[in-house]
Amino acid sequence: MEVLNPSPVLCWPPTMWLTYQVIMNASGLTQDQVLSQVVPESLRPRTPQEGAHGRRALTGLREFGLVMQDDAGLLSADRLPDATTFLRMLRHRVVVPPATVSADFAGAPDLRSGLVWLMRQSPLVPLHYESVQTEMPEGLFTNDTRWNAFRWWSQALGFSQPALTALSKASDQKSKIVPDPTEAVVEAIRAPFGDPLPRNEQLPIGRLLDFLRAELPVLPGHPSATYEGLTDNDDHAVRVLGLALSSAEQRGVLSMAYQSDPSGVMALPDAQDYGRSRYISTVTIKG
Repeated sequence: MEVLNPSPVLCWPPTMWLTYQVIMNASGLTQDQVLSQVVPESLRPRTPQEGAHGRRALTGLREFGLVMQDDAGLLSADRLPDATTFLRMLRHRVVVPPATVSADFAGAPDLRSGLVWLMRQSPLVPLHYESVQTEMPEGLFTNDTRWNAFRWWSQALGFSQPALTALSKASDQKSKIVPDPTEAVVEAIRAPFGDPLPRNEQLPIGRLLDFLRAELPVLPGHPSATYEGLTDNDDHAVRVLGLALSSAEQRGVLSMAYQSDPSGVMALPDAQDYGRSRYISTVTIKG
């Protein structure tokens, strides 16, 4: 599914969650019955394309395999406790290589390619449609509408943040983002789809990196985190991941340390001493 293409309107996570809740709380409804609750007929004349955002959200839920439809056309969905859990599932379906889900699962190739690219950019340089067109995967952003869809999705899934005014004071500030996968990284550590990392014991930093690449396979270093024409920038990739790990440490999710004679070392840009590197060999997961 091309989620960045407005056809006729964008597929958007909050509308998907609203639609999911209707189906989750009343399994066995038809598509028309679901849409009548998401976008009541009395409101449709005042919505884009007569409630097209609701139809697009339902299509997205089906294509991502989050909602099931039986032979009679009745819809059902697993019961989830909150929107955070829903976004966690949606993020997983977006970032994993489609073939790992099923042979007929398409995923969101446009959004996934954009996230692979984003995770290789500097977290200190605000990104805007006009400044990145020549650097993006070919054909990904053909207009600023697709860019806006990407920045909204990347923020919702925990891979970017709005650019700070201090980084750029241009008039188009609101449409700029910086890569920051902190939310996605913290969620992956706290609620992984695979086996969790052990708590309160020192682990080699390489084990954490392998774990994060498996949970979030758009991160640099995963075999599938690539696209045609990709140009590697290891320095930027380390800076983006370093930002996420430093932020997770500040939140008390983990702690990082350096031991003498380590078996593996990662040099992270030090958030408290710009221009210098902080050498990490072990990490302890706390919570």
